[in-house]
Amino acid sequence: MSVSEMQLAAIKEITKLEDEHILREVLEHLAKIASVKDEKPLNLSQHYEKVKEQYGNVLQKLAQ
Repeated sequence: MSVSEMQLAAIKEITKLEDEHILREVLEHLAKIASVKDEKPLNLSQHYEKVKEQYGNVLQKLAQ
């Protein structure tokens, strides 16, 4: 299914909805997705050494 087909399918399903609460929830979710898309991704690798020093034993146990 192409992106345009998915968009049309989503619109079709949204138009079937009549519950105001559910529609508001869908709109809030779409707004949240749009705002996350604009955020800069976190570069967590720069914190690796500090985390490794502080939680090295815990991380090792989790890896096992």
